[in-house]
Amino acid sequence: QDVRKQQERQARRRRIQRAAREVFAEKGYAKTSIERVARQASLSVGAIYLYFRSKEDLYTSLLEETLEGIDAELTQIRDRRDLHTADRLNAAWSHLCQWAVSDVEGTRILRLLSSPNVRKQLSDDVAEAMSKGLNTIRDHLTGLVAAGVDNGVYRSVNAPETAELLWSLFLGLLQANDARINLDLAGSSFTETARTAFATVEGTMRLTAAKLAA
Repeated sequence: QDVRKQQERQARRRRIQRAAREVFAEKGYAKTSIERVARQASLSVGAIYLYFRSKEDLYTSLLEETLEGIDAELTQIRDRRDLHTADRLNAAWSHLCQWAVSDVEGTRILRLLSSPNVRKQLSDDVAEAMSKGLNTIRDHLTGLVAAGVDNGVYRSVNAPETAELLWSLFLGLLQANDARINLDLAGSSFTETARTAFATVEGTMRLTAAKLAA
């Protein structure tokens, strides 16, 4: 009985998220209302609030499935033994950048999480899911950097701190790209800038040829 109720609750929650995704895509965040989502989902406004605290809460929850997909992809990359250690980190970075380019709405949700006071608008369930998903990405980056150190490809860098640097770089590149587009500034595309930035950071981590030979 309890399992069935949980399944039904999860199914309705997904139904609301599907409807919300369609409305946000059509109307944009600013013009979307809980009332419009309720109509799209054929539910009452009250039913929406049984599952989500606010519009921000519902909007943020749309990133849950995306983060699960990124986790699965990075797990596969870490398990690939046909790739050199450094190539696995590069592949993980490339996947994050490809996601950023293909899922603009997803990156907007990601940036919303850095907005002042947004935590007050999020339910504990959604906040926990975001924390878990984002921490998982950083854990993957940490594991990839640590593998490079263990295999003698990288210097003895602090893996968690380096992973945090890479993640901060990724978020910063998203912000910079927004400014470039909004203000029509000169500059390279997000993909090109991200590739150059990663190569610069990753290059400083590598051992020199002399040390490798030693």
